[in-house]
Formats: sequence, C-alpha cells, structure tokens
Amino acid sequence: MTTRAPLHLAAVFAVGLTTLANAAEPAVFNSQPAAVREMSTDRPDQTEGAFTVPKGMFQFEFGFLNYSRRLDTDHRTENFTWGEVNAKYGLTNDLDFQLLWQPWTEQRFKGNPDQGEDGYFREGVNDLNVRLKWNLIGNDSGPFALALLPSVKVPTAKHRIGNDLWEGGLAIATEIDLGGGWSLGNTITGYVAGDSDDTLYFRPSATAVLGYDITEKFSCFVEIFAANQMDSERYWQTSLDAGIGYAITENMIFDAGAFWFFRGEEAINPFVGLSVRF
Repeated sequence: MTTRAPLHLAAVFAVGLTTLANAAEPAVFNSQPAAVREMSTDRPDQTEGAFTVPKGMFQFEFGFLNYSRRLDTDHRTENFTWGEVNAKYGLTNDLDFQLLWQPWTEQRFKGNPDQGEDGYFREGVNDLNVRLKWNLIGNDSGPFALALLPSVKVPTAKHRIGNDLWEGGLAIATEIDLGGGWSLGNTITGYVAGDSDDTLYFRPSATAVLGYDITEKFSCFVEIFAANQMDSERYWQTSLDAGIGYAITENMIFDAGAFWFFRGEEAINPFVGLSVRF
C-alpha cells in the first residue's frame, strides 16, 4: 500500500502536466491544409482560369500598368490603367468570390488640327466587376478542368470613363493538361454589353491559350482572342497575345506580356503585373 500511493500520485501529476501543456498551445484560426492546390491565376492572358482559390484563402492579382494605344488612326488614342486588381476569396473548395476593379484610368486623345479634331484628357475610377467562379470538374485531380464564371459589371466609373450601364454575362472556362509541361485553355463567353450609343447588345467571345512550363518557375503562353463588338455596326475584334510568368514563390507570380489587336480596332496593349496568395 505504501508503494502504490506514490505511483498513483505520479500518474495523476503527469496527466495534469500534459493537460496544461496542451491547454497552453495557442489557438490557430483559419488554418489551411498542409498541402493546397497549385496557385492558378486569371491573368495575364484573356482566357479565364478553370481553377478556384482554395477555401479560406485570399488571392490578389494586380495589374501595375496596363497601356493601350490604337494603331489604325492618324490621331493618337491612348489608355492607361493603374493598379488594376482582381481580389479573390475562397468560399468553398470549389467556389470563389471575386471583385475586379480598376481604381484609376487615364484616357488621352490627340486630334488632328488639320481636320478640326480636338484632343481631350479624361481620368478617374473605372467600373467594378463582381464575379463568382465555380469549378465543376478537375479542381484537385485529373487532366481536365471546367468552371463557370458568372459576372456583373457595376457602373462605378466616372462619367465618360465608362458607359454608366449595368452589364453582365457567363463564361465557361476549360483547361487540359497536355503533358510535358504543355497546357491548353479555352473560354467561351456570352455577355450583355453596351455599345457607343449606350444600348445593350449581346457580345459573344472566345479564346484559346497554349501554355508551356519552361522550368518549374518560368512559363510562357501564346493566345488568340475574338469578340463580336458593336459600334456603328457589328465587327469582330481579334487579338494575338503572348506573355511570360515567373513564380517568385509558390504563392507569388510575376507576369508581363502584350495583346496585339490586329483586326477591328488595331491596337497594342502591353502590361505588367503580380499575383499573391495567402
């Protein structure tokens, strides 16, 4: 009896210390799994990605500078967009919420004095796009992924920067892993947009992008884009795009490239940006 009592006391004491030690561990909120899916972005190409942001994570895709200049006119038409951001949050494992906004836009037009054309300079905030992305297939496994992307444009732009109209549509995005570092993405979109007379019309568009992972960190892409636009009459706006991406870390990607609109309104559109996830 005299030998058992100390053993019981020692056992109780050990259990107490273990309980206190566990209680002293700090609580962890909004913790993520040890392994999450590879980071995927909607920029820099015009093709929407088919993968979503994991549940509980934030992702910000910044366009530091987006410049566009028309090439098919004698006068000079330029647009500068500063600080564009697509802010995303993973609502579930297969659904994320997105706010795409251009906080500052500059529009510059230099007319031809010989033809009596006046120039102008406009600047201000641009419109806000509210989007959801719902992955239906292949978010975490398999060579094929498909997602739906409904969106609504809220007319927050300064007058004459935007058209003061509500717009919206639905995109279907797919991506196929071709193996060997190659991938093929595609987006088909049906969108209700505003024309030059502030009248709503249906604007279908389609893209196809071929990507290649040169190394584990460095990638490149080429892309074709086409959209049925409306001005005084309908016409097809088409571009050939190319760019690069560099993964600084697993959750930070730098990108740069250019869109060349060679049909419709001819223009060149270089850009540079950065995406981060946490």
